[in-house]
Amino acid sequence: MSTINPLDNPKTFTKYDSADIAFGVERLSQQLKAAFEGVETVNVPKAYKAVDHVLIIGMGGSSLGGHVLQTGLSDRLKASIDLMRGYSLPKWVNSKTLVILSSFSGNTEEVLYAAKQAKARGAKVMVIASGGKLASLAKRQKYPAYIFKPGDLAKEPRLGIGFSVAGMLGLLESVGLVKISKKEKLALVSAMIEVVDSCALDVSEKENPAKQVAQALKGRPMFIVGAEHLTGVAHVLVNQINETAKQFAQLHELPELNHHLMEGLAFPKGMFSKFTVLILKSGHYHTRVQKRVPITAKIFEKLGAEVIEYEARGASKFEEVAEVLQFGSFASYYLAMLNKVDPIDIPHVEWFKKELSK
Repeated sequence: MSTINPLDNPKTFTKYDSADIAFGVERLSQQLKAAFEGVETVNVPKAYKAVDHVLIIGMGGSSLGGHVLQTGLSDRLKASIDLMRGYSLPKWVNSKTLVILSSFSGNTEEVLYAAKQAKARGAKVMVIASGGKLASLAKRQKYPAYIFKPGDLAKEPRLGIGFSVAGMLGLLESVGLVKISKKEKLALVSAMIEVVDSCALDVSEKENPAKQVAQALKGRPMFIVGAEHLTGVAHVLVNQINETAKQFAQLHELPELNHHLMEGLAFPKGMFSKFTVLILKSGHYHTRVQKRVPITAKIFEKLGAEVIEYEARGASKFEEVAEVLQFGSFASYYLAMLNKVDPIDIPHVEWFKKELSK
């Protein structure tokens, strides 16, 4: 008697997904639509258009949208973006710096600590949060703010990546640092919906590439390799695998890894044979990076690892970003189901926060 594949059995999802985060995973595009509409109502003073640098401050899942935009729009942004994941502002932050404070909960201590410094430096401050102390601060200080209501679409920061990406993008648009047409925004939503059509929960594993990738990753430590515009979304995938699937994953970037990492995998002897490397491919990469991908894969295989390649196929770089965001959300969710863990639970993070508050 044959058994039902766990990823094709609805009971698997009801058993391990207590908060039904699958609802939001399948509707990630709705986060983008809501954020694009919501951020349009944010009032931005004219003085905010006189900035020459951007610093996005956030931790964990709340910082991911900034990394996605930093790498995904690097060829379109009119000012450089830096990311800060900590307490202390760089010395160069001043009145011509746009500081975006990002916290899903609105209560992230590092972000709130940095907010005081940003005010003292006279920086142009913007806020993105779902509420909490940060939303209250924005109201008191009259900072331009996108305050979103995640509802059932996102119950954890890493699951609210659509709100984060589209919300921050809208804030950057509002100060004239980037321009994304309505047609392009619709294309991002469409790219996500196309992934849903092939990767949704009710699509069998035989026809579902996200379920297939999850099966290949099960029980194996992994490297996620991205390049250029897909580096930020590779980071999102690492974060989601860590927190959602409770599995080890580490980010590496081409071409940088070619200059050192490959020599560091020989020892401990036999260790790397337990690894899987997931490489994100793109026809939009620089031609030299495209040439590096298959050569790098051969070296990883020679060193004993299993290699999986996922090729994004968007008409534009940013469409590929949206595509991989959606695909990675599915793959990490299915990996959690195979690991028989509740994707909403983050026990070690919660324990750490409690200890830190003592």
